[in-house]
Amino acid sequence: MTSAVSTAPQPIEPPALERASLRWAVFEVLWLFLLFYLYAGSPPPDAGESHYLVKAKHYWNPAWCAGDLFLESQDAHFTYYWTFGWLTQQFSLEACAWIGRVLTWLLLACSWRRLSFAILSRPLWSILSAALLLLLARNFNWAREQAIGGFEAKTIAYGLVFLALESVVRQRWPSAFLWAGAAGAFHVLVGGWTVVALVLAWALSGSSRPSVWSLMPALIGGLVLALPGIVPTLNLMRGAGPDVAGEAARIYVFDRLPHHLVFHTFGTWYYLRHGLLFLASLVIAWRLWTHDQARRLSLVIVGAATIAVFGILIDLAGLMNMQIEGRSLLEYQLRVAPRLRLYWFRLEDALLPAATALVFVAWLSRLQMSRPLRANWLLIAAMVTAGLNIADLCYWRSQVRVPDSVIQQRPTFDSRPRWWLDEPRPISRMFRPLPGSDRLLTAEEWLAHWQDVCRWINEQTPAEARFMTPRRQQTFTWYAGRAQVASWKDIPQDARSIIAWKRALDDLYPNVDSHWREDLAAFSDGELVVLARRYECQYIVIDRTRSSRRIELPSVYPLYREENPAFEVFRVPTEKAAP
Repeated sequence: MTSAVSTAPQPIEPPALERASLRWAVFEVLWLFLLFYLYAGSPPPDAGESHYLVKAKHYWNPAWCAGDLFLESQDAHFTYYWTFGWLTQQFSLEACAWIGRVLTWLLLACSWRRLSFAILSRPLWSILSAALLLLLARNFNWAREQAIGGFEAKTIAYGLVFLALESVVRQRWPSAFLWAGAAGAFHVLVGGWTVVALVLAWALSGSSRPSVWSLMPALIGGLVLALPGIVPTLNLMRGAGPDVAGEAARIYVFDRLPHHLVFHTFGTWYYLRHGLLFLASLVIAWRLWTHDQARRLSLVIVGAATIAVFGILIDLAGLMNMQIEGRSLLEYQLRVAPRLRLYWFRLEDALLPAATALVFVAWLSRLQMSRPLRANWLLIAAMVTAGLNIADLCYWRSQVRVPDSVIQQRPTFDSRPRWWLDEPRPISRMFRPLPGSDRLLTAEEWLAHWQDVCRWINEQTPAEARFMTPRRQQTFTWYAGRAQVASWKDIPQDARSIIAWKRALDDLYPNVDSHWREDLAAFSDGELVVLARRYECQYIVIDRTRSSRRIELPSVYPLYREENPAFEVFRVPTEKAAP
């Protein structure tokens, strides 16, 4: 008698389930990495890399670009420089940027996948939530802060912050504070504000929260992890008197970075779009209040928003006191700058798009069970809109194949727009056609000429030489490997160096119309020599897209105009050689 063959499905063994889950996780991480590459993969250096990586290289080799004011200022991001700066001794800066990007984007991809899966344990949805994060971060920020970007200290820190958020969502509060402490080691403000937001979220969690005594070891451990970021930050103001520290803070906040730090300067459109995102996030979070994981994430965002509200109040209260007490604008700035320097809006600006994307996909998944047709239409709309955002970025990057650090400081008539499918806007006031031409240089043409002159400088001038450089650039040190007096992008972090930086900028690039239009060539030859000797410069680089004035100083590059029509290098005569 033969036994009947069973047709019932056999249970999947746990190892098979684990292998399937691992395959899904790897698949999603690779897709997330691709998304981040498409979003932030412009040619290096981007705006932050030209700032961070040259500092990291100088940290490991102080003889490189010795005499550069920014590079020789105090180091605020010790962990980043110590951990990754050694790469600059083995590889080119461009190669270091790509290595760092790969590592950073992998960290962000892994941490985002874990966070998204903690909110919604369904395969592939982390890809949609990440695409929505990129859409919202690009189009709805207000303080110009984003978690996804190039190889910087803050992008590494945000990868660790995502792990802290995942721990909160899973009610692993001790792990959350340890991850936040690790984030603070790389970027003290990102990690520090995350700790504050976590404490506020913990306070609002009700009876489900652990006791403060059970969290004490994690809090102490997080503080220890953050010490490599905290100690250098505390040293930035050491040795500076109150007047110097106050003026340095005013320069930092109101002269250099008001678009990040001063609420009333953000602009109406930025208020409106970020406000719309905040309202949308509130509505979705309210609908998901019974969803434990989404509610815990929303409480962290409430903490981050509370921090931002304090920043708003500091700014507006200072303005109100200025009006009531009859204080001058300078008095207002000196009074509030030390507090506004703390980047009150940074965490909320970066995490609100992340939380909105995550709670939206969680709500959409829940809606599929009750109203599948509506949910599927919303799913299609979300996928198409997020895809168009990436397609728009890739389109403009294909049209202008230059680093963001070039576009940021030297926008040209074909620079990519700030909004979808906008027409490029010409910037003719600051730049002009080269002699014998009737058109402005494209971004690619300008960059090619800029790289040519920097390559010549790197190969033909002494390693210890110091340069006066054009105003509208931030990549001279990156490409030329030589010290410069100062650049607008590379602001130091310690008080004394900030004062010296601002003084140098005011001397070299006065804020008067002729100097804005003519750049360094607005000075007479004699004035250029006096400035160069004051700052111990041996060479001066002139941007011919800003001025055609003939300069009679000794010209060393180019040998003939066609070799480089956009830039000239002049040698500063020694005092003995001067007439």
